[in-house]
Amino acid sequence: MARRLLTTCVLATITLSQDGFANASAIAAGRRLPGRRRKSTMMAATGGSDIALASSTVTSAVDASVEEMADSIGSSQVPPADQQSGNPLVQLVSYVKNTIVNFKDGLGQMNADHRRCNGIRTKQVDYAKAKGIKRPRGIKGIQVGGISFEEYCFLRKGLVDRNKLFAVTMVSLCLPNYFVYYMWSFPDMLPSPFMNAKSAAEMSRERCHAVISTMLDIEKSSRIPPWTSKLNPFGKRATDRAMERLSGMISAGSSFMEEFGGHVLAGNVVPKQILKGLGKAISADPLNKGASPFGIGPVKHAENIALVDEFLVNEDIDLKSIPSELLAEACSARLIGGQEWTDAERVEALSSWLHETEMQPREVTKGGKIHYNGNLARVVLMCYNVVDSTRDARSDSALVRSMYQGQKQESVILS
Repeated sequence: MARRLLTTCVLATITLSQDGFANASAIAAGRRLPGRRRKSTMMAATGGSDIALASSTVTSAVDASVEEMADSIGSSQVPPADQQSGNPLVQLVSYVKNTIVNFKDGLGQMNADHRRCNGIRTKQVDYAKAKGIKRPRGIKGIQVGGISFEEYCFLRKGLVDRNKLFAVTMVSLCLPNYFVYYMWSFPDMLPSPFMNAKSAAEMSRERCHAVISTMLDIEKSSRIPPWTSKLNPFGKRATDRAMERLSGMISAGSSFMEEFGGHVLAGNVVPKQILKGLGKAISADPLNKGASPFGIGPVKHAENIALVDEFLVNEDIDLKSIPSELLAEACSARLIGGQEWTDAERVEALSSWLHETEMQPREVTKGGKIHYNGNLARVVLMCYNVVDSTRDARSDSALVRSMYQGQKQESVILS
């Protein structure tokens, strides 16, 4: 069983590209380390761990066999990537060796991340004891406090990585014949040490396209009734009201982009076209999906963001002290800004977000007479943010920029 699991994991890493992988601990530290490390560096980081020792033993045996194969074809050392031989056998040997090295480094990194998570949790347990409370398990335990925002994000990513590892292990054991297809279909289901980072330009394009497709869906739904309305002969009035509401949104000219515009929602109901488009924009960033292979819904994502907002406000985190990479991730989760935004712009936008969703509602609802729907507020603000970032001249989608900037007097330069 152990041999089958190890073989399946190796096959999974073969399906990945060789450009390296994201480093969870490096992200939390505000810097990015190279995906591939030398064996001595990784062994020093992992110490005497059983996982690192087992992976090192397997890698040593494989390295020995790889070297023998390379010697047999007349090359005892694989040349660099830009000077590789045209011999397909040499390229295959180099590819397999790099895959094994990446797999070994990923195991070692997961072990190091797990040990650091244990250290952070111990710190929270001591903090909870000092306050006379008990730290619960799971996501509620992370909200206890007593740690920095960097450590808080690291714990959340560690929890997601463990859930992903459990899902991958179950698929590899229960459906070993379909494991490779599972990894091809859901590449974001790998833990962060094995997952390639997605470029900000690609996320910007996907979100711009999601905005345009949502506007097209709203316009179509306001003119053409859905085919399901024909199945219910008594639902014509409800269908007409829904179409009239969507038509009013179009005539208002995307009123949710105006600070004091018309009503976007009727009876606290978000149109399904907006929820569908917002889900696409959220799923453009793999970090927002969590451990779900099918993406995440806007409501669930709003609940996850609410936990982070509560931590930032309760712990009185200085937004200017947050590292640039973590600040960009926090803004991306709220669909704030784009790839070329500066840290000052992100800090200002995130501070405004916290004021509108946490600080001001707490003051208004102190008496308990007013109900505050935080999920609805965050969904509306995310709609505003994603459309605002699409209108930004620094967005990566040239076609969308030209459409928004067509009324300007100066010429539009498409980069």
